Amino acid sequence: LLVTLVAILSAAIETLAFTPTGRGTHSSIYHGSSPLFSSSAEVQTNDAINGNIPSKDKKRMAVLLCPAQFCVPLDYVDLLASIQSSHPNVDVVATRVAPLPRTEWIKVAKQLPTRDFIDANLNVGITLDWYFDAIENALTELFAEGGDDVEVCLVGHSIGGWVARAYLGGLSGSSTAVYRLAKSRITSLVTLGTPHTSPETALVDQTRGLLREIASSPDCSSEALSERGIKV
Repeated sequence: LLVTLVAILSAAIETLAFTPTGRGTHSSIYHGSSPLFSSSAEVQTNDAINGNIPSKDKKRMAVLLCPAQFCVPLDYVDLLASIQSSHPNVDVVATRVAPLPRTEWIKVAKQLPTRDFIDANLNVGITLDWYFDAIENALTELFAEGGDDVEVCLVGHSIGGWVARAYLGGLSGSSTAVYRLAKSRITSLVTLGTPHTSPETALVDQTRGLLREIASSPDCSSEALSERGIKV
């Protein structure tokens, strides 16, 4: 499973290396002369094709992983170490997992006795505020380590995938400086094993309305994120 996850993420990161840095560009990959390389140096282009891009010309990226339910940073040590290993076209300068101890998930329980929980109408911003706080704490560390100009790839595992979509779509309600910077620096979203829609035929909505709110929010859709220049 680890090998598969690493292969998926590595392919995604390498593809991003050929995407121009301008926001709102939707091309998935550039062949031949890439904007990352000097058009006046044919030898440099040949080096790029052979995977020998000088470090100063590599795209600088940071990776933030939004964990699955009850998962903690320790669970992703090997995965992130593999991601941060050498890539031909990308310099992964920093990685973080949103810092959520397993006990943090008990905070969902405070919604159990509410009418919104019973009616499967939980509010994303209220119910998951603690998860959004963890995302911003991790982003703060990434920007401190990688610099304000680093591009960020957001990786969501299971529930972390739709929480990441909610954050990108503004459902956290955040107005912090970190959120404003993240809106301009997060350039990609990769999800692993994430349910993106709540089955209409399910007897019980296990997310108690959370996933339905995210899936029905126009700003959280793949189309909206792509229009903002975020590769999904």
